[in-house]
Amino acid sequence: MKNAFAFSALVASAFAQDYFGVMSARSGSNIHLLPLNAIGGKFFLGGSPSSYCPPEVGTACPPGTSTVLAGGVGTLSLGVIVPGGQQVYIAPDGTMSYTAPHSAYKPEGSVVDGWSRSPVNDQFGYLTFSGGLVACPVDANNKPWQVYGQIASVTLSPQCLGFSALTINGTEAGAWEY
Repeated sequence: MKNAFAFSALVASAFAQDYFGVMSARSGSNIHLLPLNAIGGKFFLGGSPSSYCPPEVGTACPPGTSTVLAGGVGTLSLGVIVPGGQQVYIAPDGTMSYTAPHSAYKPEGSVVDGWSRSPVNDQFGYLTFSGGLVACPVDANNKPWQVYGQIASVTLSPQCLGFSALTINGTEAGAWEY
């Protein structure tokens, strides 16, 4: 177990420059400038992330108050410290999802590639998914909005809105796990 923690720390430090947060951009809409958050295995615009830190880790955990991503060159992961990490994928139903801690399980037919992160300057950039990203209202109050990757096998509601995913560079993992 000690080697897993050491490896996790090494990977985290090697990719620290690749950490980033995401904010939606769609002017004149309810989703403009909402943060992308990892909540219960799925992604939403708005709400608060569902992060966790084991008690035995104590103060070594990041705060977990925002969702941090890593990568964005082909594949995408959550910016976490948990050994094994957490991979982001588009589930067969189109939902932008992530693997459980300590597991690489994804439903058959999930899409793991197609992600691209493009810098604009030293602080900001864009994250894209090959088919595009959309947000659909979860309830009558339109908050939070569930995020979907547009894939051929899924037809989404006309209430869903496409958006640009603006990235904000970070320097460290966002949570032990989400």
